[in-house]
Amino acid sequence: MSWSGDGKTLAVASGGEVILVTDDLKGIQKVFKPEKSVLGVTWNPGGTQFATVSGFRDPTFTLWDWDGGDQLVLAREIESDTDQYGVSWSPSGKLLATLAGDSKSVVQLWDASTWEEIQTFDLPYEKPRRALQWSTDNSTVYGAGELNGEAVFFGMDVKDGTVNELGKFIPSQAEVFAISPAGDRFAVADPRGVVQIIDVVSGDVLAEIKSVNQPVDMAWNPSGMTLAILDYKTALQLWAVSK
Repeated sequence: MSWSGDGKTLAVASGGEVILVTDDLKGIQKVFKPEKSVLGVTWNPGGTQFATVSGFRDPTFTLWDWDGGDQLVLAREIESDTDQYGVSWSPSGKLLATLAGDSKSVVQLWDASTWEEIQTFDLPYEKPRRALQWSTDNSTVYGAGELNGEAVFFGMDVKDGTVNELGKFIPSQAEVFAISPAGDRFAVADPRGVVQIIDVVSGDVLAEIKSVNQPVDMAWNPSGMTLAILDYKTALQLWAVSK
């Protein structure tokens, strides 16, 4: 899932469709059905393009032009060297981060002006969670994976690949992660849909909620006030998570 830059629209990748939902989840604005499956989706900062990935047996990511209305037009397919499982556009619009493969956390960075790969970071985390997220200052890509029997939520410096581990959990209790726009809180969900909101600095649990069963994705609204949570059957909930 990916919020538009103004926080008014949520793009949901549901396998065969990209669904645009209003910020209160009460209305569906558009439903697009690309020819290929859609495992992950991200907006460009201007809200005029999407990038999507399809996962298994598809080493490409796809760019789509959107006119703000009914037309979603295939703009370009970019070839990588491995299947693409996650995608996130930087707030500046200059870089795109993709998750290369599903067995290890390999983050690729792409120049959004040339669509050339400029850097690959091969991180030690296995079984990566299929989501990437940028910090608002474009300096960090957040992700999660497993290391030494623990699920680790981390931030990676895009200049040199240095990793800052923000939280460690029992793998069976940490399926989905999302960090707040301010970078001061992160959410972690277990397979039952129990979501913990955790303070980044102290590690304290600030709140705990019971959301959808079997969550597969979470996305914090740019306002920092709400958290959208999606389950594998595409049930979608919106929770107030302001301090």
